[in-house]
Amino acid sequence: MSFTNHIKLPWRTTWEVSGELRETLFWPCQSPPARAILLMIPGNPGLADFYIDFCTAIHDEFNSLDIICVSHLGHTRFSDNRGLVYRNKKTYNLDEQVENMVCVFDQVYEEYAKSEKMPKVFLCAHSVGCYFAQKICEQREEKVQRVFSLFPAIESIGLTPRGRQLWFMFQPGVRHVLAVVVDMIRWVFPIRVIHGMANLSKNLNADNSHLVVDKMLHGPCVNSVLRMAADELRKIGTLNEDFYSKYGHKFVMYYGRNDNWVPMECFEKMKRVNTKGKVVLCENNISHAFVTSQSEDMALVMTEMLKDELHCELG
Repeated sequence: MSFTNHIKLPWRTTWEVSGELRETLFWPCQSPPARAILLMIPGNPGLADFYIDFCTAIHDEFNSLDIICVSHLGHTRFSDNRGLVYRNKKTYNLDEQVENMVCVFDQVYEEYAKSEKMPKVFLCAHSVGCYFAQKICEQREEKVQRVFSLFPAIESIGLTPRGRQLWFMFQPGVRHVLAVVVDMIRWVFPIRVIHGMANLSKNLNADNSHLVVDKMLHGPCVNSVLRMAADELRKIGTLNEDFYSKYGHKFVMYYGRNDNWVPMECFEKMKRVNTKGKVVLCENNISHAFVTSQSEDMALVMTEMLKDELHCELG
């Protein structure tokens, strides 16, 4: 029996992509070599750890599937491969985040291209991560087998109910003040008190509230999350209808019924524009922020969609 069989998944590592250190989670296939790869692209906040339950549940259903999930740049504090805490104080705009994610895709693809038989390459993206997946597909369409877009925040985010409600938090002065306040809280209160306050949240389970405190509740991380959000509201405008008319067959798009980030009119528009792909409306009452409490429910849906694409060939 291999020693790796005793190590709980996912494997946690870091790797350098175009000069930037990426926090990465990896679920290697149970029966190598991999016959398919799933690159998971988070929403915002972009902590890969939020997707552990979701990706693990999917991985358990397939023997020959590798899953890779990377955090967004600057959104989390993590340890490098030497065990040293990596404190990235740089903030990144949306274009920089997208550009580096394309490089992530390129490096993943190039590595698997060395295999005797190239595995199928799938993207799974959540919320604004679907905008990243769209940009990857715009530039690397021939290399992507399928894109699974979950609650796709890909148009006019600033005009959505949630965007209108939170826009003020993303403004430069406000987000800098919030970042300073976060650092002051960490300086004034013991970490156990902060954990206790976070546990009072009704939106996060205990594990996720601890993740937020330990990995994201740092001034530079908060600033990076809010900086990217500000860019989302400003730069993600009208739907790229020409793209989805031409390449819609590459996409499986999953919309929520009561989604304040992606209202029903977005689903209805996509149904009209993308007549070649699959545009699905949720029938399971799964929320946009499924990673907070409905990871297993969403994983069941995703597993069925993936089986349909693979015709159960991964077994």
